[in-house]
Amino acid sequence: MTITYERIGTRLKEARERAGLTQEQAARAAGLVREQLSYYENGRREIDLVSLEKLANLYGYAISYFLEEERPQAGDELALAFRAGEIAEEDLETMAWVQRFIRNLAELDHLLAGESER
Repeated sequence: MTITYERIGTRLKEARERAGLTQEQAARAAGLVREQLSYYENGRREIDLVSLEKLANLYGYAISYFLEEERPQAGDELALAFRAGEIAEEDLETMAWVQRFIRNLAELDHLLAGESER
């Protein structure tokens, strides 16, 4: 089984929906237009790594979640809870930064745990 644009797109859409974001909100935060994100989610267009990284950060996933053939184990994603009628663009940028920071911190913790076992 190989990874396809359709599979990447399905995972992008699922991650966006889990994050509670509309296509418009996610596209704006990633510097895309909504139609472009729709093409990615439907597997009609190839997504570049820069856009994929921005969306992965926003949704709280590692890029590998979207690119690996098999779904990673549960718990690889991060979740932020929030309540808002309208999310400002600055809030989306902050959310992406926090998610990236937490994921990097968890990876560092994992690496350090491996060092202590040696």
